[in-house]
Formats: sequence, structure tokens, C-alpha cells
Amino acid sequence: MLLAVQKSLKTLRPDWEPAPSPKPSLIAEMDSLSGWMEHRHTLLLRTLIDGTAEELQLPGVPTLFIRVGEVIETLRKDTRLKFAEFREKWTTRLEERALLPFLQRNQWIVPHPEGGVALVGKGNRKEARMLYLQTLHDMSFDASRQWASIAGRLEAFQEQFATEWLRELPPEGNFRAPPVLEATLRAAEVRAWKNLRLSLPGMAEESFVRAVQRWDNRRFLNPGALAREVPEVWRKGEPTRNGFIGFMRAVSAVSERMTGAMLDHYERKWELLLRGFSKE
Repeated sequence: MLLAVQKSLKTLRPDWEPAPSPKPSLIAEMDSLSGWMEHRHTLLLRTLIDGTAEELQLPGVPTLFIRVGEVIETLRKDTRLKFAEFREKWTTRLEERALLPFLQRNQWIVPHPEGGVALVGKGNRKEARMLYLQTLHDMSFDASRQWASIAGRLEAFQEQFATEWLRELPPEGNFRAPPVLEATLRAAEVRAWKNLRLSLPGMAEESFVRAVQRWDNRRFLNPGALAREVPEVWRKGEPTRNGFIGFMRAVSAVSERMTGAMLDHYERKWELLLRGFSKE
């Protein structure tokens, strides 16, 4: 999944390169983890861990373990459906026959002295940002909302999982240590994914502005060509040869794959936490 996300980021930001991965450090990882935890939970967790060294051997309770997998798989299917519908809707809104009248109505298209047409202005950063805000701003926030809707449902399911998990655990011993750890990390965990999700529209805007600005030397054959070719870098590989649609698909791919990465994370998390329950 990480490789798929990196490929999507490369599509959205052609100049993007992943930062080199630092060497793993147990101390650094523990320091980072403790930064997510509330002090009162840290003390309680330490008390529970130190209280006993018995193994976490739990009675057979397979239903919760199975249900977690079923919920995650349902959310995966809904993710695929949501983003398919998203792409269908925005392809219609960004195709030439819909976008061209909008650009003309907002006076973005002017005659070029050498024939054909051009975008108004010089293409400085302010003008490039205004073009983005009028054409693609709503699209990028809509992509983020698709991700948010899945995240919201997952968060509600987590509350149910945690409650049922705690109810099934014996009342004494270090059985209660993992729930305390999960409880203390959950809010920061949700916040980390939310911050990542909220960064998507800003990243999309910056990618578009950097790619299309400085258009004063560009000339287009006709208004239809302009409506397709302004975001030139995203026309490559796009069946419609429409750069606006290509950009939309790049944003959609990043958002969908990050939603999938989020689901992968929570699936592994709950498989780990519930590993003590027998499946038999």
C-alpha cells in the first residue's frame, strides 16, 4: 500500500520524491509513542504491566475478531464505490463542454496576438491560484470528504470494538493493559489521520499552481484546446486528454489509496489487539 501511495503522490506532484527513510531506532520510536499518550494513562498502563507477568491466554471468543474483518471489508467496498461515483461526477463537471462555458463566462480566455487563444494575464502565482479556486477547489475538498466519511464510520466502529473487547476481558491481571494502551493512543491516532486528510486540498492546490503558472508564453489552437490543455502535465495517460480530468483522477487516486492505507492500519491494529482470542 505504501508503494501505491507513493506512486499516486508522484502522479499528483511530478517533482515529488520520497524522503530517505531514517534508520529505525527503538528509543526514537518509544519517545514518539509516549508523546501521543496522556500522562495519567501512562501511569495506569505501567501499573498494569508491572502487576503480573502471566501470559494473555483468553477464552475462545471468535465473534469480535471475525466482525472486525467483516466491517473493514465492508468499508473497503464502500470506499471503492464512493470514489468511482466521485470520478464519474467530476469527469462530467470537468469535461470540455461543461468547463469551457465557465471559463468563457469568467473571462479567462482571450485572443492570442499570433492567432488562437490564451489565458488572460501572465500566469503569476496569484492568477494560477485563482484559476484553481474557480475550477478545482471544490473537487479537492470533495475528495477529502469521501475519505472523511469512511473515517467517521470507522471511528464509530472502533468505539464499539473497544467496548465489546473490554467487556470480554477478565476483570483482573494484565489483561486490561492493552485496552488502556489503545484508549490512550486512539485520540492521537484519529487526529494524525485527520491531519493527513486535511492536508490533501492544500497539497492539491500547490501542485496545480506550480504546474500551470507562468502561462504568458502559451498559445492554444482554440478555446476547446485551452479547456483541455492548461494542466498539460496531467494529460499524459488520461484517455480524454483533458488535463483537468487527469488532475482530478490524480487527486482521487491519492485520496482513495490513503483511505485504503487507513483501513489497512486499523485492520492490522485490531488483529494485533485481539490476537489473544481463540478463533476456534
